[in-house]
Amino acid sequence: MKVWITDRWWGLDPSTNKKTVKKARFGTGSRWQVSQYVLGPDSTRRIVSRDFDRLVDAQAFRTKTEHEVRAGIYQGPENDSKTFSDAANAWLIGKKKPSGASLHRYRNALDVWVLPHWSGRRLSSIRRSEIDAWLSDLMAGTAPHRKSRQVPGAGLSPASLAAVWVPFNASLTHAVTLGWLPSNPARGVELPKARAPEKVFLSYQEIERLTHAARDSSGLLSDAVMIELMAYAGLRPGEAVALQVGHVDLAARRIRIRRTVTIDADGRSIFGDPKHGERREVPIAPHLIDELRLLTAGRDPTAPLLTTTRGQCINIHNWRNRVWKAALVAAQLDGRGLTPKSLRHSAASMAIAAGADVKVVQRMLGHADASMTLNTYADLWPDRLDEVTDAMSRQRALALTPSAS
Repeated sequence: MKVWITDRWWGLDPSTNKKTVKKARFGTGSRWQVSQYVLGPDSTRRIVSRDFDRLVDAQAFRTKTEHEVRAGIYQGPENDSKTFSDAANAWLIGKKKPSGASLHRYRNALDVWVLPHWSGRRLSSIRRSEIDAWLSDLMAGTAPHRKSRQVPGAGLSPASLAAVWVPFNASLTHAVTLGWLPSNPARGVELPKARAPEKVFLSYQEIERLTHAARDSSGLLSDAVMIELMAYAGLRPGEAVALQVGHVDLAARRIRIRRTVTIDADGRSIFGDPKHGERREVPIAPHLIDELRLLTAGRDPTAPLLTTTRGQCINIHNWRNRVWKAALVAAQLDGRGLTPKSLRHSAASMAIAAGADVKVVQRMLGHADASMTLNTYADLWPDRLDEVTDAMSRQRALALTPSAS
């Protein structure tokens, strides 16, 4: 690609071959202009230029451009104005696989934590040192952010930081794919390792106490069934809240998981596909049949299965504060670090103890694959190594024993 410098003030005198002829633009604007050919969106060639006051700056820009062309990292001037917001929007538009809930989480992380800092920044101006400083500010609680439920001055935990990092890094990677950036300035950044929270399991007796405490606290059957669905069917809190009456098939003893709900920064419920996009069916424990029959009888199939006193869909954040915390105290289970997700862990634990194999547990919990189930709950399956090696030794002995003639 040809790159050339033009003197916009002085032209050559043909007779002397010296710059002694004043041009029409003499004394107006910058003197030096660096020009190059680029291909437009319609593949037609056009000239783009950039002006400089000093020849040394024009020469440096020409040298830099020629080097980038040779190295295969050249980004045309048409991309120089692209901002981080452009990249983030393009990435979100291009996402086809995530569930609605996942897409909402990405948008929420961008709106609350990423865009307040990076929104209008030109992609070409983003530096690795700035990214490192921004991550430090996020952990310290000093980074600019949109009003959210985050406690003012409290830094993001490693897990929360990772959730913010995913759409930020993916947007920059997408910009590289689109040819807006030569490389991702965030590549190679190391995040603090998020320590997996210790799983807490409840016994059958503790779940029963918690179930009764929830109903006694609110007076609603929905709150008791909410706990039982998480504890005995392994539902995620958002999946339980998103259930509709028509998702319950009492005759087949199955519940169809077709959607989940997340809460945005403004506290609104957002419905979308289940996590990992895994629609599934889970079994109904026999002791829940009568309660579910009471909750579904005569109701519209599209009505929410679990409701508030006003008959509205439960807001999971409000439910945690209004019902869950009070039930923990009443059941004398507070202080153990229990969360609604502990009920899901308990469901996995009880299923494994009852003899369920990894594929059954995977299907019940809606994991993307069996390896995820094993990575999460491998320690709950009984250690049968001794049993296996003992059996192998017995088979060896039989194989090596001379047969009677």
